[in-house]
Amino acid sequence: MRLSVSVAAVLVVLAALRPPRVAVAQKYAAIFNFGDSLVDAGNLVVDGIPDYLATARLPYGMTYFGYPTGRCSDGRLVVDFIAQEVGLPLLPPSKAKNATFHRGANFAITGATSLDTPYFQGRGLGHTVWNSGSLHTQIKWFQDMKASICKSPQECRDLFRRSLFIVGEFGGNDYNSPLFAFRPLEEVHTFVPDVKLIEEGAVELVVPGVLPIGCFPVYLSIFRKQPEMYGRRSGCIRDLNTLSWVHNAALQRKIAELRLKHPGVRIMYADYYTPAIQFVLHAEKYGFLRQTPRACCGAPGVGEYNFNLTSKCGDPGSYACDDPSNHWSWDGIHLTEASYGHIAKGWLYGPFADPPILETPPYSTYHTTMKLLRIVLVLLLPAVSSCLPCRRRDDYDYDSIFSFGDSFADTGNGAVVFAEHSLFSPATKPPYGMTFFGQPTGRNSNGRLIIDFIAEKLGLPFVPPYLAHNGCFRQGANFAVAGATSLDASFFSDIPGVGKFVLNTSSSVQLGWFDSLKPSLCSPAQECKGFFHKSLFFMGEFGVNDYSFSVFGKTPLEFGENHLRIIKRDGAKAVVVPGIPPLGCMPPNLAMFPSTDPAGYEPGTGCLRQFNEIAVYHNTLLQDVIKNVQKNHPDVRVIYADFFTPVIRIVQSPGTFGFTSDILRCCCGGGGKYNFNMSAGCGMPGATVCEDPSTHLFWDGHMTEAAYHFIADGWLNSINES
Repeated sequence: MRLSVSVAAVLVVLAALRPPRVAVAQKYAAIFNFGDSLVDAGNLVVDGIPDYLATARLPYGMTYFGYPTGRCSDGRLVVDFIAQEVGLPLLPPSKAKNATFHRGANFAITGATSLDTPYFQGRGLGHTVWNSGSLHTQIKWFQDMKASICKSPQECRDLFRRSLFIVGEFGGNDYNSPLFAFRPLEEVHTFVPDVKLIEEGAVELVVPGVLPIGCFPVYLSIFRKQPEMYGRRSGCIRDLNTLSWVHNAALQRKIAELRLKHPGVRIMYADYYTPAIQFVLHAEKYGFLRQTPRACCGAPGVGEYNFNLTSKCGDPGSYACDDPSNHWSWDGIHLTEASYGHIAKGWLYGPFADPPILETPPYSTYHTTMKLLRIVLVLLLPAVSSCLPCRRRDDYDYDSIFSFGDSFADTGNGAVVFAEHSLFSPATKPPYGMTFFGQPTGRNSNGRLIIDFIAEKLGLPFVPPYLAHNGCFRQGANFAVAGATSLDASFFSDIPGVGKFVLNTSSSVQLGWFDSLKPSLCSPAQECKGFFHKSLFFMGEFGVNDYSFSVFGKTPLEFGENHLRIIKRDGAKAVVVPGIPPLGCMPPNLAMFPSTDPAGYEPGTGCLRQFNEIAVYHNTLLQDVIKNVQKNHPDVRVIYADFFTPVIRIVQSPGTFGFTSDILRCCCGGGGKYNFNMSAGCGMPGATVCEDPSTHLFWDGHMTEAAYHFIADGWLNSINES
């Protein structure tokens, strides 16, 4: 009873701390907006309307204004909704004649790029950039305007400190050169508003990411792909969406760096990607028609997506659908007013912004308190969950997550298993868990793992460890154990010096634990199948420990059987099967198996060539099996989760993602070239920890929370797209 009262008290505190909605009309004195056609309020047409510009003709503007305004939509844009919500007038385009800009201005212009025109000209792409409104140019327009809106530098700084700056979206047009000649990822950092606006006095900045371009009719019409290149549920082009989320992940890392450099500035990441994906996957939830990504305005009958370059919206022969409010795509390139309204609401109040624009100040105090209370609940969960009612959720795709694997996904089971065998478990000692939880939780990292980030994104609680948790598992269970193998322990028993270290925690053992749990979740078998239809299963990663224990034995792993068992017997409809990371880049392998031949290292990464070849071979076999399983079970989504590519991306371009250049070195360890030492490992006497784990890819040989966050975003993209 005392415990229940304590839990109730915590919940009351949480409810009491919910931030009330601020008096939005007094929140900002002005808004200054920068960007491209997603937020252009008319700059492109102020000096005259070119004959070729279809966006300056009806039906553009039909829904709200009744006439074209230069906005590339049927009505208002995100920035319009934000201005109205905070009690400000619609922002005038900065080039407008006889306009007043004391309450804000919109510098965005259609076709704008992040990079300046000379960048494209130097690469033979100058003809693809048909305006001079890059980010730097727009900031220059802003600086030139200052004299007309304030009388002194101090008056300007006072105004800007009370203003909201929205910087972007930038990046979409940079990628839109002929045949989408993607520029290098190393340039992504230029999308971030560095010190220029901050030095002008800006203290509240919104920085949007880019849209999932693979879902837009213009790209779907131009880029014809093989069937497997499209998302099964979304119909979007996977590799184009991958480009978008890589961009957004790098952008968020750069924003995190800016926050550290400027703690007095509130920098908000605004998510275009997630809501647009939601419009495709859950159209009815937002009042849209459930259909193939299709433009409202175009030339019906000309193309599958109602988009054709020769009959675009506004051109002769095109016309708009009867009700733009039930379409998310307006002209195949831009969104409808209805879509922008949903996105604006998500930016203002959540969940499509980090943090939401209208969070109650002071932001840092509130969020620090909420984070501490959340951690308290997470740590108390094993003890209190039996006191809380189990419930299912109806507002997400999945009601529960069941996870199997090894130390990359272990949230506490390993600590129990190791204790039972009187083995030392480093993950139970500081500094493990230092970043998010503030204390060790049994996770082999400084904070959250991939499975934690995915649960958060899906609106589910952290998946509790099966062996270290007593209570409700109806929202999922984690069976992963550090050191677990795909093959049973008996396979390794005859390997000298290895067999005694392989514990009986293989994938089949974990499935046995799952079988033991099922009666408490559902019965009879038919009810269980219905229950697991709404569950997301993670089968692995498995394989890293098999290779480590067998010392490169040539026996291939027995892929597929456990995945089929979950599908056939338990009714799983969504199964995520991760590959293994690049073994040759892992600090333990680099430290313990150095190559005497320089050719043994990859020149672009410094990773061990042979180890990475094994990982590639493993992942290729695994993907072949997944394709066969998918072919034989077309009603089940079997999703390959790529562990290899995101790690390689970071190793090849660490600065792009905000990581240190000494990328193969552990944050926590006992010294040596890779800061990995078996005799002084992380959590042991003699080990040290870096000042900022978020700048490191590797924690102790496993990944850091920052790296797991990046990888989790990619997996979620695959889950959504499949």
